Amino acid sequence: MDTKLQEAPSSIANFSLGELIHRKRPDRTPTPDFVIAHSNVAQLEELRFPCRIDAFILGLGTEGRTELSINLNEYTLRKNTLFLIGPQSIIQTKPGGTLRGDTIVVSTQFMQRLDIDSKQLMPLMLQLGAHPTLEISDDESRELRNFIALMENETKGKAAQFSEQIIGQLFMATLYKIGNTLQHYLARHPEAEQQVRNRADTYFRRFLRLLSIHYKEERSVGFYARELCITPKYLTTLVKRISSRSVSEWIEIYVILEAKTLLKYSGMSVQEIAYTLNFPNQSFFGSYFKRNTGMSPSQYKASGSPNEGGGYSLAGTDNVKSER
Repeated sequence: MDTKLQEAPSSIANFSLGELIHRKRPDRTPTPDFVIAHSNVAQLEELRFPCRIDAFILGLGTEGRTELSINLNEYTLRKNTLFLIGPQSIIQTKPGGTLRGDTIVVSTQFMQRLDIDSKQLMPLMLQLGAHPTLEISDDESRELRNFIALMENETKGKAAQFSEQIIGQLFMATLYKIGNTLQHYLARHPEAEQQVRNRADTYFRRFLRLLSIHYKEERSVGFYARELCITPKYLTTLVKRISSRSVSEWIEIYVILEAKTLLKYSGMSVQEIAYTLNFPNQSFFGSYFKRNTGMSPSQYKASGSPNEGGGYSLAGTDNVKSER
């Protein structure tokens, strides 16, 4: 077994799908190396220390039981428990688990290569994020296992010209099948739909709190997604859905307002402000500022009113489209 999992780690371990595959099959590199599909095996028993896996994990319990922590929330997995774990989620199993089941593990890179209809699939991912485990019926379980078996057969077959495309389409079909299963679940449990809305709103508020702390140093969508343990695409869709603004627009709002404040009131030079806001140089800062305000930093600094020059305002940030 990989030494990362043999002893208690000093920090949370991070695994790529390739490393996970190597632990399972160290004798050779399997084909393909972007997906694992297995039927009726124990997959989570080794994850007894907290870790992150840069992959999307989909599983269905077939027998036994285990306790699983996903981002510090505790769940019980048993027969007919459908579980979905997003990339970079912190996961850990408790010792003594006996769960066996069917699993699919897909690398984030492979998911990015898929021709996914974001308008259809992202709302589904939001719902799945609010329900990482679902108790489904015997019939639903049997139907879903058929999809997983098809993927397993394809991944174990000899690689051919269209193998990756076939696996990708099977995976997407499996996601849509899960989407139907989730809709049936929500129809039986209408109270759960409100949990989805509350969860989306919570993510948005957490994003704004993180942004208020890190906007001077971090301007990438990926950073905030990692801090929230969700994918950049998930964060982008969620923020746009709730606020009608993109993640990048929110970042620009905070950076530009801080820049305007410093230009008007701090007495700092444009170069000093550029370094304070973590721009590589004054020229880069000037281009960024002018693109967002229509004025150069020097022009804005010399203007008469703090509100001149276009740009963004935080007025009304409490009036975003709440999902509550």
